[in-house]
Amino acid sequence: MRNLKRVLSLALASVMLIGMMVIGAGAADKTAADLTDMDKVTNKEAVSVMVDLGIIVGKPDGSYAPTEGVDRATMAKLITYVLMGDVDAAIFEGTSTDLTDIDTNWAEGYIKYCYANGIISGDGQGHFFPTQGVTVVQAAKMLLVALGYDANASKYQGNSMWSVNIMKDAQVAGLLNGVEGTANDTLTRDGAAQMIYNTLNAKTVTPKFQYDMGVQYLSEYVVDSTTLGYQTYGMVKVNPTVTGIEDGKAVLDPAIAGTNKLSISKTLTATPDMVGNVVTLYVKGTLNTDGTYKASSLISSSLVISATNVLGTSTDGTKVTGYEAGKTNDLTTNKTANKTYIAELDESVNYFENGTMLDNVAAANAAIKVGTVVELIDANGNGKAELVKLTNKSVKTVSGDVKTKTEDDVLMVSVPGVTTNYVEAKSVSGYEGLAKNDVVLTVEIGGVTYIEKANTVEGVVTGIKNNTYKVDGVYYGVSGLVVNGMEGYTANDFKNTYTFYLDNGNNIVKAVKVTEETVTKTAVVLDYGKITSSAIGASFVAQAQLLFEDGTVEVVEMSKFGGKTVVNADAGENQVNYDTVAANKGVFVDYSVDKDGKYELTLVDSAEPIATDKGITTNTAKFDGTNIANANTIFLVKKGTTYTAYKGIANVPSIAKADLKSGQVVSKDGVATYVYIVADKFTGDVAAAKYAYILNKDAYEVVSDGNNGLDYVYAAIVDGVKTTLTVDTTDYVKVNGLVTYVTTDGVVSEAVKPVTPATGLKSISGGVMVVGADETAYLYNDSTVFYAINEKTGDVETVTASDIAASETAKVAVVLADGTTNNTASVVFVITPAV
Repeated sequence: MRNLKRVLSLALASVMLIGMMVIGAGAADKTAADLTDMDKVTNKEAVSVMVDLGIIVGKPDGSYAPTEGVDRATMAKLITYVLMGDVDAAIFEGTSTDLTDIDTNWAEGYIKYCYANGIISGDGQGHFFPTQGVTVVQAAKMLLVALGYDANASKYQGNSMWSVNIMKDAQVAGLLNGVEGTANDTLTRDGAAQMIYNTLNAKTVTPKFQYDMGVQYLSEYVVDSTTLGYQTYGMVKVNPTVTGIEDGKAVLDPAIAGTNKLSISKTLTATPDMVGNVVTLYVKGTLNTDGTYKASSLISSSLVISATNVLGTSTDGTKVTGYEAGKTNDLTTNKTANKTYIAELDESVNYFENGTMLDNVAAANAAIKVGTVVELIDANGNGKAELVKLTNKSVKTVSGDVKTKTEDDVLMVSVPGVTTNYVEAKSVSGYEGLAKNDVVLTVEIGGVTYIEKANTVEGVVTGIKNNTYKVDGVYYGVSGLVVNGMEGYTANDFKNTYTFYLDNGNNIVKAVKVTEETVTKTAVVLDYGKITSSAIGASFVAQAQLLFEDGTVEVVEMSKFGGKTVVNADAGENQVNYDTVAANKGVFVDYSVDKDGKYELTLVDSAEPIATDKGITTNTAKFDGTNIANANTIFLVKKGTTYTAYKGIANVPSIAKADLKSGQVVSKDGVATYVYIVADKFTGDVAAAKYAYILNKDAYEVVSDGNNGLDYVYAAIVDGVKTTLTVDTTDYVKVNGLVTYVTTDGVVSEAVKPVTPATGLKSISGGVMVVGADETAYLYNDSTVFYAINEKTGDVETVTASDIAASETAKVAVVLADGTTNNTASVVFVITPAV
């Protein structure tokens, strides 16, 4: 073989070594799948190949421990295996060395082999330090010598630049590809596997020397025709494509390797993510003289996806027709106008759905719906997607307990609602840990049903917009994987809690109402009542009228107050008299609901009266002159006989000192969380006309108005800020663009009035702009806010005057500053018209 396949100073006949030098393919007892922490391994392909070859077997506990360091003794063993295969270290123990610290080490034989072949040299004073961690540069030197590089001629030792020389040659040889760490870092087990894998795939070299005046020098390295992996193990890399899965095994193209027709198709386990991808595996054999491969057996025990680049993933139902990088799709049939694509398709594209190849792009588009996982994959590294993978999952509910049994030594499993009776367990993946009523996503690929539990979000719907539902501040779409993902949701229910089950794109596939309240919440108790009877078997029912944080008022049955049962007569132990309870009105209570729907109330001890000698001013942090509020503070306001809820100090209307009668505040960490206010009226209940810019009259969010009715929220620019505008009815908003509006209690209470912008921005510079055909002049300054609005897309950008160019087609709307006498602009809208 090569000159390193010799052992110096061994008094052994070479014939004794022949049968010990190389393990046969599949000789290793373990595969990478047996490693318990393979999910934590970064260099999975390298570790898989090392395990398949028997070079590494993992730790005694079954793990690989990828982040642990490798000591110098272990590195010696690994290099011995790289060069000689699975060889007994005892045959090297008679080798003579000048190393004094290895005789009792478990790796003595391996160290002596590496020393005899110049792979290691010690420190020149008889020490190898076998238990010390091997550094990246030390490992690189050992592996370079294993490839045939001469340590002395290449100045890897006895030279002040030895570290630089090693790292440079290792980089050129490809030994450092995928290896993390600097030269002096301790090599990790993950990194060691990658370096050895790189070495096996590198071609060996033979040094060529010449002489100059009797002095030998290295003239060049002659690169051999084969890799070290081939020379030691007959290892040759094969890269077929997974075109499908049958019975959990990969269907490969090409299905054979080598001239002897070794069939590798349908022999190795595959997972759904492999379909359509190029994979790497290794076969063992010899090369023909013409360089073609003559295969003999399979080395790999598993498939590893070759380097691919997922250019983008979509789950919103966007079709793939016409993808161009950086372009927008204006195909109206796709309903994705103005959407920028995330990738560009290659000239030739393969489409797969659930592991099956589709005929063409039309078939792919027909299969795409909201919730379909669309992956755009660049498998050949040209920056374009030549593989489009679609995954359409079914939504199912586990209707009973999962059961297993054994029939004729075959494990069977039954997953009610997913499988039909019992099926072979190997045909179902992910059934472990499932329970009755679990909602799952399933997909069948190649005869195997893959199951995963659907993620969930639980909460109250607080807004509805364009068929999306806001839960806990996040909008969720409705999945197209089911006929009606919101079937379990009551329309416009803004009070009750639901569990929403989601597909892989966080679209709702199922809604289930939470029937039992288990969370303590806060409310204001407004009044009490009781129902009594003097008849035989008379009953007593205590009632409480509660004002909830959404502004709704409800009379509920009260079972306990302050942890004690409410009774009508004299109170005994753990009881409280109704008359005592009824004295606590207009105060905050924490409440919970028991399984019978009865309320248990407890006074909020931290609640304090608010300062009635102060008014409340919107957007003032100290809202009553004493307490601090912020955007999360909930205000519950009683005006006359009506109750209104507001969230945030910016949204509660101002209240004059004379109008604020009473109230309570609950604070946490110095900031008010709940405020209850009784007031005669708000300051300026009906506001003067204001300006807003409606961004999209057709898109709005439906929310509760706090009084069992609905409000409608539009994206708009209000008072120079991009925010929202709340209106009583959609009939009030009929146009996009600049409008004037009037509010009552902070809600638009009559139809908005359009403001016609002027056409043409004649000039803008030096603090003066000239607008429209009549060339009206306006002043602007540093306080003037400019908005650039794309009328077609609705995109809004805050700009400065210097960003705006004169335009005959631009539409300009100007809002004057309050009290201006010289046409000073407060807000300027510059609208690019739709074309």
